[in-house]
Amino acid sequence: MAFAMSLSSEKKSRSTIFFPDVVKTDIMNFIKENGELKTLKKGELISKDILLNNFIYLKSGLLFYIKRTNNYTKPKFVNVIIPNRLTDYHLLLEDNCTCCKSIKVARDSEIILIDKSLIKGLIKKDIELFTHFMFDANYFTERQTALAIFLLTSSPEDKLIKFLFDILVALKTAFSSKWLTINLKLTREEIADILHISVIKLDLMLGSLKKKGMLAKEKGVFNINTTLFNELSPCPLGREDAQGCKSNNMSKFKVKNMIEIKSY
Repeated sequence: MAFAMSLSSEKKSRSTIFFPDVVKTDIMNFIKENGELKTLKKGELISKDILLNNFIYLKSGLLFYIKRTNNYTKPKFVNVIIPNRLTDYHLLLEDNCTCCKSIKVARDSEIILIDKSLIKGLIKKDIELFTHFMFDANYFTERQTALAIFLLTSSPEDKLIKFLFDILVALKTAFSSKWLTINLKLTREEIADILHISVIKLDLMLGSLKKKGMLAKEKGVFNINTTLFNELSPCPLGREDAQGCKSNNMSKFKVKNMIEIKSY
């Protein structure tokens, strides 16, 4: 069985589920050329009208993408969005409702809004770019599905270890020393929401890791002993054949297969 620590940097990135993938260069360029830049303050909520009609690209700062559940004991899923990511792809082709979703500005941030009609219009203006966007949307959806299953079926301890690994990968950590620093400050309440657990349970787990010499905290920043990840699977759902959470089902979603173009 392969382990996450043995993956290349690229495959480590593919194995993350807590963070959306970095937006590809061609899509990023299109968004920056055609989008509207906005500056938001910590604590703001992005309006439903914006959510319904636009894709949201995070240029700098931190966002929490919140999805409501029907479980009153665990009323929400929270995705943390770091820079160079889109918050979601769910409005690509349809005007779906956003009643169960909201985006909170976790830190002062800069976002770029891109009207979804411009993306849909690429099917006539730039079919290759539209195809790339469709491919990324499929990958995003699979990743979100994997995250939901993982959060609902894994132990709190496994969720914490996987989150710590994912955040190090998302921050482009080199994994070249025994102790690694997570250069992103999150509160206990924020981490508990992300892991879909209670703050009390999180405190107990963090205390246990500190006693075992796996974790230290200094000036609000976590330092992680890489020994913690030695037995972590490259796939959070235990698929030993996975190439870093890009499952075999995704092999058929190659860009050239997404849309067949016929000339008449």
